[in-house]
Amino acid sequence: MTPLFHNLDREEAHIYSLVLKSADIGNRVVAAGGGYRIDVPEPFLDAARDAVERYREENPPSEEQDIFARGPVIRKNLSGVFVAVLLLSIHLAVMSSSAPEDYVDVFGAQARRIQSGEIYRCVTALLLHADDAHLAGNMVAAALFGGAVCAVTGSGVGWLMILFCGVAGNFINAMIVPPGHLSIGASTAVFGAVGILCTLQAVRSVLFGRGWKKAVAAIGAGMALLAFLGSSARSDLGAHLFGFVCGLPMGGLCQLWIEDRVGKKGQILCGVLAATILIVAWLKGVWSS
Repeated sequence: MTPLFHNLDREEAHIYSLVLKSADIGNRVVAAGGGYRIDVPEPFLDAARDAVERYREENPPSEEQDIFARGPVIRKNLSGVFVAVLLLSIHLAVMSSSAPEDYVDVFGAQARRIQSGEIYRCVTALLLHADDAHLAGNMVAAALFGGAVCAVTGSGVGWLMILFCGVAGNFINAMIVPPGHLSIGASTAVFGAVGILCTLQAVRSVLFGRGWKKAVAAIGAGMALLAFLGSSARSDLGAHLFGFVCGLPMGGLCQLWIEDRVGKKGQILCGVLAATILIVAWLKGVWSS
């Protein structure tokens, strides 16, 4: 079954389902994104569009609606602002300490230490920043891109995926760079969010009949953003690249499998899991030091 109609209320979904059934087109009504969608067998996509269009021509809606292939309604999500404030709070705490450089030594993503088994550094390094400018850029990016991901996926699932991309990106980067390489900052996770957004858009373009060109364009836009924002002289391009690459399959996985299977409790569980990973990693760093 392939999603075709989205953003319907209960009555619309019921009516369109009956229209399709009257045309001998099997369908399934699914609650998603605060509304309802209708899934139909892929071979009947065009016939389903035609049947509903004919119905709409004979029974024009009171308000113009775009029900074809737009995906769930995008909701506002302020969790990115919360994460930005968290980054600011940690940075201020580190900078006000007597030895800020010690935090980088204990919690930074030092390749040699990660290669020797101190995997917790892949997590803790995401919350450290070199200076105010470094912090400010990541705060804005986390609020924008992180919030955009969570508006689609939910805050719990979204931040767990973003955290995974950041950790995986730091780990992969540490495995291939020279042992003396050091990386800090949330930008690896931020570019993971960019990758997630790109694939969410690309998969929807394919599933909802917009064509492969728009799917490729979505990925290309993400790569252009990576080249523009993630490749400056002071940037760790490898970490940014691997964060972005890790985000690509996460977005596809979310769109194809996770999105409609995680309820409110699941979102809370994912959020708690993400917070637990951060806390345990920092505690591990404290114990190791």
